[in-house]
Amino acid sequence: MAKTWEDVTWEDNEPLKEWVVEYRVTIQGVDHHHLSMLWGEDHTGVQQHLLAELKRTYSGEERIDVTVLRMELVETEVDALLFEGCFTP
Repeated sequence: MAKTWEDVTWEDNEPLKEWVVEYRVTIQGVDHHHLSMLWGEDHTGVQQHLLAELKRTYSGEERIDVTVLRMELVETEVDALLFEGCFTP
């Protein structure tokens, strides 16, 4: 028998949060500075997304050294109406 809308149970997983991650990648003595916005429930989830980003970006490299400079939860809600009329694409 098919479940109705009322029968569906929702899991109590935390919603994904937005994180800012600043990190430095060193390849053969050359530094590359990055600032990324990643999604995750907690630090572990963000680290997994960062690893996936690094694999995509530096897939051809044999060795990279990564230093995470900061990993912070974004808690600021921006009111888009404050920018109305200030920017035209």
